[in-house]
Amino acid sequence: MRKATKFLIYLYADLPVTEKFDYFAAALAILYALYYTVIRLFHLYPMKSPRLTGFTPEPRSPKWLSLWTLLCVVAYVGHVSYLSLLPRFDYTYNMAFNLILGVTHNILWLIYGLPSVLIRRFPGTPLTYRPSFAGKAIIFVALTTAATGLELFDFPPWGRVIDAHALWHLATAPIALFWYDFLIADSLDGSWRMHRT
Repeated sequence: MRKATKFLIYLYADLPVTEKFDYFAAALAILYALYYTVIRLFHLYPMKSPRLTGFTPEPRSPKWLSLWTLLCVVAYVGHVSYLSLLPRFDYTYNMAFNLILGVTHNILWLIYGLPSVLIRRFPGTPLTYRPSFAGKAIIFVALTTAATGLELFDFPPWGRVIDAHALWHLATAPIALFWYDFLIADSLDGSWRMHRT
């Protein structure tokens, strides 16, 4: 019994390697969200057969998607390499890297949600086309920003049990479900079918 208990403690202990995996996975998730956002909002889709997708995207040079992909891969490999090669983990740099990616991601979705003509939300629609669910992107940005405040403005645990990081995890779970519903609505918008061949 004692060996099993020690094994479980070791298994769930916050070791340097598990801590790095946690931080690297978080950075990858944030970077991938930005990667997807740029592809979605600037219509950098890989060209696929219209028979499979039901629409033909606006013609874009495949080099833009390749350049964007390469930039993201290099940024992530550089980030992980920098943090892995240092004698001590640079928490400040890691937080700044993730914050810059997250803020950029949120600004792009805020532009999508606001009634502006800065981006064409769907291929083949006028710049002024704003679907009814676009406001959900603004709500998402507001909720995500509020939840991120829990990570930035950490406080000591209440009753040695609940701290800011635990509350951040609690807050982000329903935000993820809300965001998923928005992405489904975005993918089902009738404007995608306007480019049938």
